[in-house]
Amino acid sequence: MYIVDCHCDTLTELYKKNIPMYSNEQHFDVKRMIELGGGLQFCAIFVPTHEFRYYGGLRYTMCLLDKYLTEIKKMQADGVDLLPILTKADAADALNHKAATLLAIEEGGAIDGSIEALRCLYELGLRAMTLTWSNRNDIADGVNEESSGGGLTVFGRKVVQEMNRLGMLIDVSHIAPAGFWDVINLSSKPIIATHSNAKGLCPHPRNLDDKQILAINENDGLIGITYARQFLNEDINKACIDDVYRHIDYMLNLMGNDDHIGFGSDFDGTTLPYDMQGVQNYKEIVEYLQSKNYSDSTIQKITHKNALNLLQKVL
Repeated sequence: MYIVDCHCDTLTELYKKNIPMYSNEQHFDVKRMIELGGGLQFCAIFVPTHEFRYYGGLRYTMCLLDKYLTEIKKMQADGVDLLPILTKADAADALNHKAATLLAIEEGGAIDGSIEALRCLYELGLRAMTLTWSNRNDIADGVNEESSGGGLTVFGRKVVQEMNRLGMLIDVSHIAPAGFWDVINLSSKPIIATHSNAKGLCPHPRNLDDKQILAINENDGLIGITYARQFLNEDINKACIDDVYRHIDYMLNLMGNDDHIGFGSDFDGTTLPYDMQGVQNYKEIVEYLQSKNYSDSTIQKITHKNALNLLQKVL
């Protein structure tokens, strides 16, 4: 069983607690991923906008980036078969390695309004960026600002175009609807919502409505089903693995195909459902999908093939 997970916030915990990526007691570590059968984990640098709205976001980004690079080098030096994903060739080769990681940023405010910073971060390994967290930044408004009707700023449009040029995944999770549609209309490459669910099942502002889901389908992009319990079920105390299945099934039926769904756990960035503890639960999730008579082909697409195909189209 190989798993691609398009979003986790584990880097924040590794940095703050000074603990390793290979083995720890967080929701995610590389050791458990390998024990499952291998996988690719997107590792996001989350920049809290309430702390770094106007100053310090880029410096904080570099601190977490240093932690990521240090951990990757340490694991490789210790003989862990781990591949950092930087190119489409890497994505095509991922299944030949026991583990892989992809560096992302959650909150475009991390680049401090600088295209030059974006390009430098790309040179250091950044391959995906969530344009906004839920608040406003230099790029666009997040879902907390939806009432403003604000979409991409002039700078935000430059960011989208530069990410297309560089070959970076543009992540629309957290962005307000106006910005979402601006990205759909502007991007020349497929996009991703790394960790978002269906608003038709759970009417949280962070979830995607049917028109947005269909737009990502038409865009040839990807939606990562997330395990944040408030995005799974209106009654957060009842959120469970069955809700993960329900959101997958809802989107599959709406899209009419199985080419644009994946996983985006939000490990170490959220409260998980009562019957989940971390990366080890992918075994139960896959077994649950098998119990619903999904074909092996559909399950393989959801677990890894769709995400790897997207990377080969964008990077």
